[in-house]
Amino acid sequence: MKRSPAKGRQRAAGQGAKATSAHAHYKRALRLEEADAASARAAYEECLQGDCSHLEARINLGRLLHQDGLLREAEALYRAAQEPSALLYFNLGVLLEDLRREIEAIHAYGQAILHDPTMADAHFNLSLLHERLGEARAAFRHLLAYRRLIRLSA
Repeated sequence: MKRSPAKGRQRAAGQGAKATSAHAHYKRALRLEEADAASARAAYEECLQGDCSHLEARINLGRLLHQDGLLREAEALYRAAQEPSALLYFNLGVLLEDLRREIEAIHAYGQAILHDPTMADAHFNLSLLHERLGEARAAFRHLLAYRRLIRLSA
């Protein structure tokens, strides 16, 4: 019976080391982003291999993939997130707009606002989408929300 608790502790220590290593990859990726996006992407991927729930790494890697035109890969990465995030949903909305999937983009921006009602940019993008779709009332509502939030943050 003495072996089980020791194994449990070793496993927990191994998981802690894995999380520490994943965070080190994340920090390295942050440093690399401006100078070497490809290396930053690789470091974010290493981070997620060590800790698949690392939300910031997932968001940043998704953004880099999106910037590189790898839209399907970025979408899959965002959709595999294990916890909700306003920023993740916002980025997914932008990506879905680029894929010309407006209805899904509206849903993603709505989720962003659900998780952060003060996200003015999501309201702005929703206003533009609704206007493009001929939904004047919804467009106006989100434009007013955007203006109110901008005024409050000034």
